[in-house]
Amino acid sequence: MLKQLQNLRGRVGRTCAALAVAALTVAAPAAPALAEEYPDILLAAFFNSEEDQTDTLYTSVDGQNFQSIGVAYQDATPNDGAQAWIPNTPYNVACLHDPSIIYHNGWFYMLSGYTDHRSCPGKFIPMIGYSKDLVNWAYPNSGSSSNVALSELPPTSNASNFDIVAPEFFQTSNGDVYITFSAGYYGANHGQPQNDQMYPYIVKLDYLEPGTQNPESNPGAQPRLNYGTAQRINLPEGSTNRIDGSFYEENGVYYYIIKNNGITNEIWSIRDMNRVSDPSAWTKVCGNALTGYEGPSLVKFQGQYWLYTDKLADYPAGASDGKTGTFVQRSNSLASGWWGNDRITTKNLDGRDIPNRHGTVIVVTDPAAKEVVWKARERAGYVYEAGKNGSETREVNGVTERFFWENGVMAQSKEAFVDGAWRWYDSDGTMAFNKDAYLPSSGGKWVRYNENGEMIKGEDFRYGGWYYFDPITGAMCKGWRTLPDGRQVYYDLVNGQMLHGWHVVDGQNIHFDEVTGARR
Repeated sequence: MLKQLQNLRGRVGRTCAALAVAALTVAAPAAPALAEEYPDILLAAFFNSEEDQTDTLYTSVDGQNFQSIGVAYQDATPNDGAQAWIPNTPYNVACLHDPSIIYHNGWFYMLSGYTDHRSCPGKFIPMIGYSKDLVNWAYPNSGSSSNVALSELPPTSNASNFDIVAPEFFQTSNGDVYITFSAGYYGANHGQPQNDQMYPYIVKLDYLEPGTQNPESNPGAQPRLNYGTAQRINLPEGSTNRIDGSFYEENGVYYYIIKNNGITNEIWSIRDMNRVSDPSAWTKVCGNALTGYEGPSLVKFQGQYWLYTDKLADYPAGASDGKTGTFVQRSNSLASGWWGNDRITTKNLDGRDIPNRHGTVIVVTDPAAKEVVWKARERAGYVYEAGKNGSETREVNGVTERFFWENGVMAQSKEAFVDGAWRWYDSDGTMAFNKDAYLPSSGGKWVRYNENGEMIKGEDFRYGGWYYFDPITGAMCKGWRTLPDGRQVYYDLVNGQMLHGWHVVDGQNIHFDEVTGARR
């Protein structure tokens, strides 16, 4: 899970309780796919941003591009600096900020949590919401008046008044449900963001059930569950700052990926979850899967390991760009060989970019769960027809339109490599012609597609001026550029159009040829 301390508060009564291209012929719409026909799919829950207090749900079929299928929780806009809450709830509760999500016994559950040592001294208060259809969600609640006690307090100077960071669900292959989190002194809560003293813990839930069969009509019903006592996770290499732990299971081995010393993501393994407090039970698998990122969420999808993390805004110290956001890298081995680390895209159906950070990505493989996820995707406007692959041509209102399918998924608001060229497909699936588009992955770039729908590379005249697109990436060029014929030209830093005549550039008054744009 992509973690972050969050400060939601909730109460119910007096308790502390309160996510190979082939041509196709036009055919009649396919019948809805049966549950067993739906392919595995990624389901993600991400917090949008501090400016947009929203927990949004996404799906992805390629691991890189995520499409919004709805909002689980959203705070109202705060007034005059007051705390924002989810509106119209029977008790004060905020969006999760750092949502974790699982599918358990027919229901989806989302998690976050906090501490309130005045009302529940020495306890961790989980906050859990649930949904059957990914549309109607019960409001987050701990479902318990006693909440979670720690087997031992974190070894910090304020141990009895500890902070909680990054609660994360973990469900084993046999259905056992755990919550892992870090407890201790979280510096950002105390005006010392570089001075964390945090230690990982884990607690097992004896059972987890919805509080109602109909969250739409009774969203305030608390989940039914029982918490055990949280056990300290003692890894063999001592550290006073381990945050953002999450588990992954494979072949009877449990892998724990956690950020050490604020920047380094380690991977450890253990075979017996009953021995998490025994340092000798742990084995280091990878000492540094990635540096400068937090909140790791690890899955295996399409035969590879995918590691999702949230970029640290303040790393490296003194040379940071202040930006956060979710990235993904891949490997064929958990021990080494990680590559890529590209920013993911999170978009709505119309192709609008949605900010993303802290959250969780899971692979949905259960047939019943897959049916729910794919139907939620279809309700959001995305098209799926089992078995379709390749290009398709249709007559729509007398106009010939082109579409593209991959494993039954229609390309919508995305780029695809078709018939030897990169092409853009709009929200309705139709291929775009003569269109500019912004692609946020790989650092972000503006690209353009011509009258044949192909990505333009090199010079292009449009909108009354000349533009240049990188011959390899297709990215619109801005600033100084030496063209293949030797001309030194300059493209506007805002709109990318070539300059002609006299302009002030880099503090100098420079003359560019009125016809060729070459610097004189």
